Amino acid sequence: MTPSDIPQVLHRAYQQVTQRDPGTLDRDADIRALGVDSVQLLEMIVIAETELGLRVPDAALGGVETVGDLYDMLGEALPQAFPQTQTQTQTQTQTQTQGQGQVQAQAQAQAHVPVPVPVEARGAR
Repeated sequence: MTPSDIPQVLHRAYQQVTQRDPGTLDRDADIRALGVDSVQLLEMIVIAETELGLRVPDAALGGVETVGDLYDMLGEALPQAFPQTQTQTQTQTQTQTQGQGQVQAQAQAQAHVPVPVPVEARGAR
């Protein structure tokens, strides 16, 4: 997702929370004037966070008065959700591969450990 996706996401969130079509959500529109109370605003933010794959810091929530404030808040949180650089991804892949190799080695070592068999079961024929 990119910053250009934010208006569509907020439009869907508004519709879902209020059961109304807002038309165009202008940046200057006051959230309260749109009929959104504080609980509904939080619901909209949670929906947007889920759709955009991000997390808004709690400290940022108090400053939202207009639709533009909401756009900006989500836009600032969005870069944290962008894919990592190729170097970071390669490093993580190597670490995961090494970790999997260690787990496999441990499983193989455990598979070769002899299991003691009770004396009664050894052929008490």
